[in-house]
Amino acid sequence: MKVSRAACFVALLAAIIFAAPAGAQQLPQALNPQPNPMQSTGKVGDFSYGWTNGKGWMSLPDDAKVAMIAGIEQGVILSVRENWDAVGKANQQVLTNTAERLTVSGYTFDGMVLEVDKFYLQPGMAEVPVVDAYTYALMELKQASKEELDQFADRLRKTYPMPKPAPEPKH
Repeated sequence: MKVSRAACFVALLAAIIFAAPAGAQQLPQALNPQPNPMQSTGKVGDFSYGWTNGKGWMSLPDDAKVAMIAGIEQGVILSVRENWDAVGKANQQVLTNTAERLTVSGYTFDGMVLEVDKFYLQPGMAEVPVVDAYTYALMELKQASKEELDQFADRLRKTYPMPKPAPEPKH
């Protein structure tokens, strides 16, 4: 099949017009947070992340909540596995401690879902990311003191404050 020069020119022109700008990079959605009421933006190092928050969590059906909890736990273990050799023997204990702190044995994912649901029933927690609600639930299951839990909850409320309501229009 022979393609005309005009067709090649039109194809090249379309590629130039519709291509991404030079230097543009595709970033994972979590690294490229967009305004979304079901996400809160948090910082980790030099990166801003879009985290699913309590409004997003409470909109999910139970099976999706279980999948999210399983994904968080599997993500922790994946991170440990992927970094185990890279950190060297001297720092492998840090990874072990992290895995122990961010997982809990003896509880089902369904049980963790109930704990995260309870977390979001507290006043002022709707903007808090699910990963932080998960951490709070783990602290509670591992029997952290009421003082530790209250301090963590207060820090989360300050870090992810509820948006102020829009002023009423004047008539």
